[in-house]
Amino acid sequence: METASRKSSSQRYAGVSSMVSISLEKRDALARLAKLEIDGENYLTPLMIDFLQKEKYPFLDSVDFGMAPYAFKRIDAVRFEKLKSKDKNFLIATICCTPRDVVESLVELRMGSLKPLYAPAIATPMNVALLVYLGVDVVDNILPIMRGYQDIYMLPDAEFNVNVLKELPCTCPICSEYGADIKNLEAHERWLALAKHNTIMLENQLRLVRELIRQEELRNFVEVRAKAMPELTSMLRFADMHDFGNFIPRFKRSMLRPTTAESFNRPEVQYFFKRSVEIYSPKSKTVVVLPCSAKKPYMLSKSHRELRRLVSMKGVCEIIVSSPLVSPRELELCYPVVNYDVPVTGQWSREEVEFVAEKLAALLVKGNFERVIAHVEGGYRKVVEKAAEIAGFDVIFTCNGSNSVDMLRKAIRDSPKAEFDLYLEIFRHMCRYQFGIDIVAGRPKGRYPNLEIYSGKERLMRIDMRYGMLDIDLPFARKLLEKRVYWVEIGDFEPKGTIFAAGVVDADENIRPNDVVVFYNSEFYGVGIARMSGSEMVEVKKGYAIDVRKKGHLV
Repeated sequence: METASRKSSSQRYAGVSSMVSISLEKRDALARLAKLEIDGENYLTPLMIDFLQKEKYPFLDSVDFGMAPYAFKRIDAVRFEKLKSKDKNFLIATICCTPRDVVESLVELRMGSLKPLYAPAIATPMNVALLVYLGVDVVDNILPIMRGYQDIYMLPDAEFNVNVLKELPCTCPICSEYGADIKNLEAHERWLALAKHNTIMLENQLRLVRELIRQEELRNFVEVRAKAMPELTSMLRFADMHDFGNFIPRFKRSMLRPTTAESFNRPEVQYFFKRSVEIYSPKSKTVVVLPCSAKKPYMLSKSHRELRRLVSMKGVCEIIVSSPLVSPRELELCYPVVNYDVPVTGQWSREEVEFVAEKLAALLVKGNFERVIAHVEGGYRKVVEKAAEIAGFDVIFTCNGSNSVDMLRKAIRDSPKAEFDLYLEIFRHMCRYQFGIDIVAGRPKGRYPNLEIYSGKERLMRIDMRYGMLDIDLPFARKLLEKRVYWVEIGDFEPKGTIFAAGVVDADENIRPNDVVVFYNSEFYGVGIARMSGSEMVEVKKGYAIDVRKKGHLV
């Protein structure tokens, strides 16, 4: 099969270059759900180019695929500059090397430009979710076709030589027509049938990936899929060594499901640990370390409610330990702590103990506590003991059979305490976490966890339990404008349901997708949810920038 990469430069550019634009609809880390417009034709990304129906993609004739794989840049940078793709519309990631090289190439290309990223001849039903997670917008079915012509039968989780199959574990049109007799067809007919089946498998996976992006569930899926092949596991681990910057959302609607070792290094978890230590400012010099609960938020769980009823926690701080999360009570309504689910076995691996202990130690050091009380046992106790060793703290352990509650009550009674309003501290910490500024004063109202905070008669903000963040009101929005944080300047028009990127004049570069932002122009200001990063709002010409939540007149 002849592809565009085999054409000479003169053949490749015989026609007029295509007009290409991309309009972002939804982002989940580096993955993008978008409308790709090429010469007036619209395509939904992530997109699969079907080389069995190449006539549907006339723009291929004007794509410069280059004459060398992207990883060749690391071998001979001078020659690569002469042979690389010089396409003006697409980033071309032709790749044929190790898992590390694949990741390095994709991340370098994706982080360096917002143009559509096309990775030719690399996608399979098994790896396409990870490729999209790494920023690939366009794939093709070249590899599924080639594998079909090698008698390989592809599925989302496995590949087989078709000749060893007793039955076909698929009901696609090809499998329904031929069944297990597909292996008895004449060679060319069999190969074409397998190429079509493999293509259907890849296309179905892309449909699934698009829906996962919409639901903000792609990372959970990628972690599970990566365990199917060592190569994919390696790629995901290499990917987690990179900083994806402001493309990674801090708040999400989806549940965090840390079910693999790779979960510990996912960007959302790492960001939470880094940020929580930065902003942690406890009021008390005494802290009680508690185990997590299955119900979230923790303070609504039966175990935490009962313990707080039997033992007054007034005047002391609390830190809750789980795997892989460690959170001060003040941040338990923050994503991902408010919305995660882990398998509970009671068994802790050595890696889990060391990982969680390191995070707990960092919070203990930042809190500069005078007294550490731990009401934990089993694996949790191992975590606290290791954390105490790391941080250099003495710990009072209070779990001791039937006397546990009495021991905890006595330890708290004999400890230094401070007067503070826990609900106010929740708002104070979440505000510092989210916006980097303090609430000077306020009056919390509501029933936990559906809390609001007021200044006089004006509501400043509320807890948004859907995202695990603060939803702010217009009075506090003015404060953010004064502080010049999470702001977006828009053109002189009245903002309504959606603000598109074309209407953005400038934006705070710290904005991430799903952040609460304050938009304004000469007449209006308001609060919205970012659909893209601040840098994208300024650089791109099309796409959804902000979902408007509330607005008012600036003057």
